Amino acid sequence: MSIKEDIHSAGQNLRTIIITAREKDGSIETREAEPYSYRVTAGSEKFFCYDVNKGGTRNLLVSNIISVEETENTFQPRWPVEV
Repeated sequence: MSIKEDIHSAGQNLRTIIITAREKDGSIETREAEPYSYRVTAGSEKFFCYDVNKGGTRNLLVSNIISVEETENTFQPRWPVEV
């Protein structure tokens, strides 16, 4: 499956994902997140999620996402799941 298909599957199953992505400073970070939505801003597609460990929303450029893995951890949506 593709990265977006993996995110979609997790969102439909209300399961968190382990997401690895390149940050703005070039570093690579892995986080557990609740998947929520995509938005296009300034011509770039962004993925919006809730970082479980940091306790806050995050947005990532879809093009910077390296890998996604659906976990067995479920979540109660804070907002509508649109992925």
